[in-house]
Amino acid sequence: MEQATIPTQVERVQLDSDWLQQNIRCQHRCPAHMDVPGYIRLINQGKYLESYQLMLETNPFPAVCGYICARPCESMCKRGDFDKPVAIDNLKRFVTDHIYKNKIKVPPPIIKRREEMVAIIGAGPAGLTAANNLAGMGYKVTVFEKESQTGGMMMWAIPSYRLPREQIMFDVNNIIARGVEIRTNTPIGSPGKSISDLFEEGFKAVFIAAGAQKVRKLGIPGEDGEGVLDCLEFLKKVSLGVFRGLGKKVVVVGGGNVAMDTARTAARFFQTERYYVGYEHAEMDTARMAVRMGAQEVHVVCLESKEEMPAHEHEIDGAEEEGVILHPSKGPKRILTENNRVVGLETIDVESVFDSDGRFNPTFIESSESTISSDSVILAVGQAADTSWLDGHPEIEVTQRGTIKIDDETLATTRPGVFAGGDVAFGPRIVIEAIGNGAQAARSIDRYIRGEGLREPKKKVWVTLSDNKINAREANYDVVPRQEMSMLPAEERQVSFNMVELGLTGEQAKIESSRCLKCDLTIDVETKDCILCGRCTMVCPMGALRMVDAQDETKVYVPSVSEDGLVIKYTDKCIRCGNCKDCPVSVITMKRVLWEPNEEINKKLGNSED
Repeated sequence: MEQATIPTQVERVQLDSDWLQQNIRCQHRCPAHMDVPGYIRLINQGKYLESYQLMLETNPFPAVCGYICARPCESMCKRGDFDKPVAIDNLKRFVTDHIYKNKIKVPPPIIKRREEMVAIIGAGPAGLTAANNLAGMGYKVTVFEKESQTGGMMMWAIPSYRLPREQIMFDVNNIIARGVEIRTNTPIGSPGKSISDLFEEGFKAVFIAAGAQKVRKLGIPGEDGEGVLDCLEFLKKVSLGVFRGLGKKVVVVGGGNVAMDTARTAARFFQTERYYVGYEHAEMDTARMAVRMGAQEVHVVCLESKEEMPAHEHEIDGAEEEGVILHPSKGPKRILTENNRVVGLETIDVESVFDSDGRFNPTFIESSESTISSDSVILAVGQAADTSWLDGHPEIEVTQRGTIKIDDETLATTRPGVFAGGDVAFGPRIVIEAIGNGAQAARSIDRYIRGEGLREPKKKVWVTLSDNKINAREANYDVVPRQEMSMLPAEERQVSFNMVELGLTGEQAKIESSRCLKCDLTIDVETKDCILCGRCTMVCPMGALRMVDAQDETKVYVPSVSEDGLVIKYTDKCIRCGNCKDCPVSVITMKRVLWEPNEEINKKLGNSED
C-alpha cells in the first residue's frame, strides 16, 4: 500500500483548465472542486482527520454531502470507464461519520480579521458556504434566516432517513466556529428589513441565497380541495413533528427526487421516536411524534416513463422496495373531490413527454382516462423561487422564470454590491451545486470589496507540482469490486425514520479507497534527454509509454526502437503504478498535480495549537 509521502521538490505552474477537466475528472466535475484523489489517498493511509480537513478546504458540508450528494464526481470517475466508479461519496461519509462518532477535535482556524461586513440572506447550503468562505477571508459575516432553524431545504425537505439532522448541525457548527453570526427568525424584505437597510447599516455586499420554496401548481380542476398539499409543506411539517395523518391512500404527483422523498416519507410513521430538528448544542426541545401518520397505500403518478424519470435510480428502487406503487407515463387531469374533500386523482396516459427537439411538450392519448382513489394528493412537480419579498426593489431584476437575474460567471445582480446564487438564481439545484455557487459568490464578493474586476482568468489555473515518493500500485487493484454499504431491511424502513443506508465499515473503506486510479499523479517524460533504452516501455503494464519512430507519419504507434525515436505517453491508459519512474537517466518523474481552488481562502487560515 502507498505510504505517507514527503514532497522532495515543489513548483508552481499554470495549467490549462482543459487539462484538469480531461485528467483529474472527478475533482473538475465536482461543483466544489473537492480534492477527491487527495482525500481518498489519506483514507487509504488511515489518516481520517487529515482527510476530513482536506475536505473542509473546499466544502463546508462534507457530512451532509456524504449522505445525500448526487455524486456528479462519480459520473466522471475514470474507474467507471472499465468498471464501477469509486464509491467517492460513501468514502466521504465514512470519514465524516468517524470524526463525528468519535468526537475527534478539529483544530479551529486562526483567521486574520478584516473590518468589512457582508450580509447573507438565507441559511441554506449556498448561503452558508459563502458565509464560511468569506469568514475564512477575514470578513465579518452575518446570515439572515427567516426560519427558526438553519440549513434551508437540507433541514426541512430532506427526510431524516436520508440525512440525520445532527449531521447538518455538525457541519453548521464548523461554520459558526469561523465567526459567522446566524440570525434566525429574521426575514429580509417586505415587510421587514430591506436590502437598502443592510447597506445603510454598513454591510459592503449582500449575497441572496433564499432558495426555491414555492411548489409549482398543476393548473388542473380540484387543486384547491381539502387534502391537496404541496410537498415542501408536507415534508416541513413532518420534520417539525406537527403533521397529523394523510388518510389511508395517498397519491404523489411528480417523478423527481423530491417526489420520491415525499412518497417514501408518506409511507412511514413514528411511534414515540425522537426527531431532532434543531441546534443540538442549544438545548432546544426536540419534536416528538406519538401518532401513526403513515399511509397504507402510496402511489406516485408522473408524466415520464420509468426510464425517463428524473429521480435517481437508487431513489426509485428504494421507493418500490418500501411498497410505493409507481404509475409512470400518466398525467394528472383533475383532482376529484366530494364536498371539497379529495377522493381521487383522474389521470390520462402519456404518449410522449418531449418533442422531436427534446423540449418538454407532453402529448396525451385520447380516451385513456383512469382514476386512482385517494384521501390525499401531494404535489411534487418542481419548485420555484419566491421573489415577492423583492417587491419595491426594481433595481434587482427578476427573469421571466421568476429567478433573480444574474451574471452566470460572477453571480452579480443588476444592483451593484448585490449577488445571488443557488436555487433563487438558477432554479432548483442539487446541494453540491449550491455549495459551488456559494464558493463562487465568496470569490466575487471578495473581488468586489477589494475593488478588483469581478471576472477571473479562465484558461489558466495555478497548480502545485510536487515530486513524491510513490510506492508500487496495490496488487490486484483492477479486480477489486466496488464495496457496497449495508441497507436497512425494507420491512424495518416502513415503521421508522431510521437511516436506510448504513455506511461502509472500516475494512470496506480501506478496500474501496484502493480502487482509486490516482488521477492526480502524472508521469513527466523529458524526451530530449532520453537515451531510448526502452526500459519504460517494457515495464509499463498498460502500454501507456511507447517508443515510436519520429519519422513515422502513419501514427500507428507500436513499441519499437529507432535511431531517431522518442517516448510518447497515453495519459488515458496510465494507471499511475510508478513502474517507469526508475529511469536509468532520471528523465521520467512522477508528480502530484495539486489543484487548490480555494487557495485564496486557505492561505489566510492557520491552525490553533490547542
